[in-house]
Amino acid sequence: MTLFKSLLLGSAAGVVAVASAQAADLPTRKGPVAAEYVRVCSITVAGTPVVGFVLPGSDTCLKISGYITGQVEGGNIYQSYSVADRSGTGSRFQTINNAVPGAVGGPKSTDVFRRDSFGYTTRYNLTLDAVSNTAYGPLVAHGEYQFNFGTGFDNTGAGGSDGGLNRAYVTWAGLTAGKIDSFFSFTGGGLAWANFFSPDRKGYNQPDVLAYTASFGGGFAATISVESEGPGSIGANAAGPIVQAGGSEAAIYNAAWGGQRFPDIVGALSVHQAWGAAQISGVAHNVRGVAADGATLNKWGWAIDAGVSFNIPNLAGSMVGLTGVWSQNATWYSGLPDAMWDGTPNDNGQAMALGDAGYNGNGTWARPEAWSVTGWAQFAVSPTITLGAEGSYGEIRWSNLTPVSMLSNSKAFLVGGVAHYDPVKNLDFEFELLYENTKTDQPIGYLPGGGIATGFTNAWHGNADGFAARFEVTRSF
Repeated sequence: MTLFKSLLLGSAAGVVAVASAQAADLPTRKGPVAAEYVRVCSITVAGTPVVGFVLPGSDTCLKISGYITGQVEGGNIYQSYSVADRSGTGSRFQTINNAVPGAVGGPKSTDVFRRDSFGYTTRYNLTLDAVSNTAYGPLVAHGEYQFNFGTGFDNTGAGGSDGGLNRAYVTWAGLTAGKIDSFFSFTGGGLAWANFFSPDRKGYNQPDVLAYTASFGGGFAATISVESEGPGSIGANAAGPIVQAGGSEAAIYNAAWGGQRFPDIVGALSVHQAWGAAQISGVAHNVRGVAADGATLNKWGWAIDAGVSFNIPNLAGSMVGLTGVWSQNATWYSGLPDAMWDGTPNDNGQAMALGDAGYNGNGTWARPEAWSVTGWAQFAVSPTITLGAEGSYGEIRWSNLTPVSMLSNSKAFLVGGVAHYDPVKNLDFEFELLYENTKTDQPIGYLPGGGIATGFTNAWHGNADGFAARFEVTRSF
């Protein structure tokens, strides 16, 4: 019996061994690989959470956002009086005409007929934020691209399509580097699509910046920033017209821009608390010019900006604010060139002499002083309806003018209202209506007659105004 048990156990062990050996030769079936799910992340930057998803294999939180807006515009900006110094006829004189946008000259009746009073604009904005936490606070990379298409009156696409880098910067431990909103302006362009009289460089035309911000707690901060001043602009040629060549940061009349040698230097003190915000800032701006006769200008201009806004208790999203700026040889920072249609002859009708300097033709240079003050109010009357109103007033005054100068003083005001209706999240219907009036003094060098070209109106026009209405539909994401 003992022998029989031993034989039986040995046979069983052999069967098990053979089976095990055969099993080892079979392919192995492994379990499914665990799926790597997208992880949601949230990192707070300057008091605002950046919510996105973690990039695989990193500690970076990526947020994708943006908006698409389609709009129609209309207005009565028919007149466009250009100001030109017609020399070479034995006397200096002034010619005024109703010009086609982008042109000087032509019969008045034809040009008025050809000006648009209705237009369209479409914009697509795409924004990427990459944020990660460090021992010294969030490390942020922000990139923002805008694409525009427009036709007709007051369109953003300049009569076609365009696209460009709107903002792109890095911030970390108080350091800011890249293309970002200027630290000079307390507020941006205003409540409406078209700007009021505030030094913008926030809503568009942002400078390249290298800045450091020190935070002191309690919402107080101080910033020192070096910023690109942007290209200079001149009139149609170095010897004649003084019409500003389109809304850049700096213009030299009757002479050429002398090139960039220094950045604009900005300093700002600010506070942001539950009651609202306030800021005072200053900028030093280098102005260089060279005239056709070899005369040169190299001096520093400056500007000071101050503003305050108050949140209205128990009405989230409601506020009132006031801002004002004074400038000398730094006219862009006055806010006048950036307002509504920026005072150029292709816009609200009256060509304001907006520049950082003007050459008198005798070795001397004219100096501009420009200022503006703006107030606004916004009220959230219900969860879906917001109403706003804004108003601005500003002036530019020239000194050290010669008896033949074509530069002149100007003043302007702008008023408007904006209404928003948001029936669902991330959808906004906006309607705005703005009115601007500009008055320009007759230049002391104005003399009628003297061989005016056919079709020009031989009369001084020192006042022009107009309004614009806009309806926008915006989907944010």
